[in-house]
Amino acid sequence: MKMHVARVEAAGLCTQCGTCAGVCPTAAVTMAWDRRGYRPCVDEAACTDCGACLAVCPGESFDFADSAPWRGRCAGAPSPDFLGPWRGLWFGWAADPATRYAGASGGVATAIVRAALEDGVPDGDGGRHAVDAVVCARVVPAAPLAAAPVLATDAEEVAACRGSIYNAVALNTALRHVRRTPGRYAYVGLPCHIEGLRLAQLRSRALRERVVFALGIFCGYTSEPRATELAARRAGLDPRELTAVSYRGPRWPGEMRLATKSAGGRRRAYPDYFDRLMAAHTPPRCRLCPDALAELADVSVGDAWLARFIEDPAVADGVSDVVARTPAGLAFIEELAAEHLTLKAATPAEVVASQAETYRKKRLVLQGRRRLRALAGRPVPEYPGLALEPHLRHIVAGLGDLAEERFFRTVAALRYP
Repeated sequence: MKMHVARVEAAGLCTQCGTCAGVCPTAAVTMAWDRRGYRPCVDEAACTDCGACLAVCPGESFDFADSAPWRGRCAGAPSPDFLGPWRGLWFGWAADPATRYAGASGGVATAIVRAALEDGVPDGDGGRHAVDAVVCARVVPAAPLAAAPVLATDAEEVAACRGSIYNAVALNTALRHVRRTPGRYAYVGLPCHIEGLRLAQLRSRALRERVVFALGIFCGYTSEPRATELAARRAGLDPRELTAVSYRGPRWPGEMRLATKSAGGRRRAYPDYFDRLMAAHTPPRCRLCPDALAELADVSVGDAWLARFIEDPAVADGVSDVVARTPAGLAFIEELAAEHLTLKAATPAEVVASQAETYRKKRLVLQGRRRLRALAGRPVPEYPGLALEPHLRHIVAGLGDLAEERFFRTVAALRYP
């Protein structure tokens, strides 16, 4: 019997990151899409049982220990377990007002990847090297219930990818292109994408040399395509007729925009539309992931949910947490910030406080859900280096989350089959 990622999928531990398909040397692994998102499918005839897909899969386990290969590049100041290693912390936004207004969270991610394309990435020796393309994600224009990776090569293509995408995307299928096409690439992904990328880089010299910068986006949970379908139906639209979907922006915190040819469009403010019915449609593996703040990225960014920013009209166009984690990330921010970003120093406590709800999901609920799965005899992912021993309060939080998820999934199935 061959050993491949079908095992991970069968165990319910697939993160949908697409790394397996991106590195398979015979293209035996593909990512099939349905209302639940993406799942790996293996062509048994083409599979050579090389083990590459399992070696790069972050689904069954991921090593967060200080001794892990990627920790050497990330090691920095001591920090709370939830924050992860860092070398610089700021609150910030895009220096260009138009970029800030159009972004989901102050336009920081857009400004950073534009800087990588236009000014290059520091090489560690005092120089800079141009980036040929940025691997990022966007809603598929011909099928707006889906999202897919794209390679942006100019400011216009970067702008087409801005804004959060609350939908599953197998971003790391793009690694196949990166492996086959020489050049220098920046990468923009969620924590699971960056984890898969780092595992793939351990096995591939080409990926180590070509992906020169990784920007991580903070993540509570992503959503299944079914969640976007529900949002459309609740807005009185036929999901099959959607021509465009956007989840955030312009201006912070933005709104969801849905468009169809026959029924026009609908808008609903964020986070109002992202209620418990929509939130229940999270890929199951997301509820078992501890990496909220993209610990393996060079730089990671996300909304700064602090009262002083939410209530201050002077910063109404959005503020992000900005975390430089590696020497390359710190050099990038320090050299390019003056032109592309407006930054104010932050403390570890402030950054953690700005992610209070994400902390609840990724620590309290996570530990409870892992324990409940183990008690049910189901496989759980392992995370060496993280202290994840559940206490009674974690189990209570996990039970509440599980009950809420099942209730609202049932409601959705009955009202919007």
